Amino acid sequence: MTTMTAAVLQRHGDLDAIQLQEVPIPEPGPHEVRLRVRACALNWLDVGIRQGPKFGEIPLPLIGGGDICGVVDALGGAVTGWHEGDEVLVYPLVTCGVCEYCRRGEPTICPQHRIIGEHLNGGLAEYTVVPAENLLPKPRRLSFVEAAALPVVAMTAWHMLITVGQLRVGEHVLILGAGGGVASMGIQIARQAGARVFTTTSTPDKAARALQLGADQVFNYREQDWVQAVLEATGGRGVDLVQDNVGGATWAQSLRALARGGRLVPCGSHSGTTFALDITQIYHRQLRILGSNGGTYQDLAAALSLVEAGHLSPVIDTVLPLSQIHQGHRLLEAGQHFGKIVIEIP
Repeated sequence: MTTMTAAVLQRHGDLDAIQLQEVPIPEPGPHEVRLRVRACALNWLDVGIRQGPKFGEIPLPLIGGGDICGVVDALGGAVTGWHEGDEVLVYPLVTCGVCEYCRRGEPTICPQHRIIGEHLNGGLAEYTVVPAENLLPKPRRLSFVEAAALPVVAMTAWHMLITVGQLRVGEHVLILGAGGGVASMGIQIARQAGARVFTTTSTPDKAARALQLGADQVFNYREQDWVQAVLEATGGRGVDLVQDNVGGATWAQSLRALARGGRLVPCGSHSGTTFALDITQIYHRQLRILGSNGGTYQDLAAALSLVEAGHLSPVIDTVLPLSQIHQGHRLLEAGQHFGKIVIEIP
């Protein structure tokens, strides 16, 4: 067999920009491994890439998908420490490893960083090739589908709350949009960190699921002034940290919900990249805005250790075959899901 089925992005645009095609099975380079992909979860990044790039050119055609779980199928000649048949996850960020940021342990701001599934072919195919140094063992207690729901959201939420946000025991944290993958993982991580967790969502069903994940209180942003509700729940003080995965539509409210000296940690902008800002609140109340971009290999490894111990769990909304990749994108864009949408490739 020399070809495989892949979901290939041919252009930027509507759903028809993604086509199922037969393409050559890739061969690993000296420091790479080839994986037989078993599952690959979707992210908002996949939708954004399809619609058109925000931060530089994306090479086309492209096989998307950065949340990859599979089995090592072939090894490059220089690879050690891994074997054919190993069940693995993929850390999706590829960096230069030598710049000042990489050397000081901040690869997420490496000027030359590339993302698997955005700048390099990803896992929405039967096989993919990735650097061997990006592999991690699949948690033994999880299926391939469950494990594929973890890498991007686990590393991103951990980076936001723990590495960048420095969340501490006893603090109050607000996590926006409980149904999203990063938010549903963030609720669990914040709970494990010993914080009091507030979150927002849009339906009673999503609210109930957020409470099951460990949220202390949930506010329906369609039915109430959630900033006022947060202030009332904290005795008028506000929260110490806001994890904002939404973007321009929520930044103003997120800042209002912060306590004096509070931290706004954003990681996304799918609702917009700009908003009207009253800068006086920033310096009068000494608020901090701490950008968070993805996560490190160490962030992902730390989160996976809690998964292996049973303290964190993947949150999955829908599992689809590769042939229904368009439906996966529709579900993401509709915003009715709670947790991850995973493409299974048996």
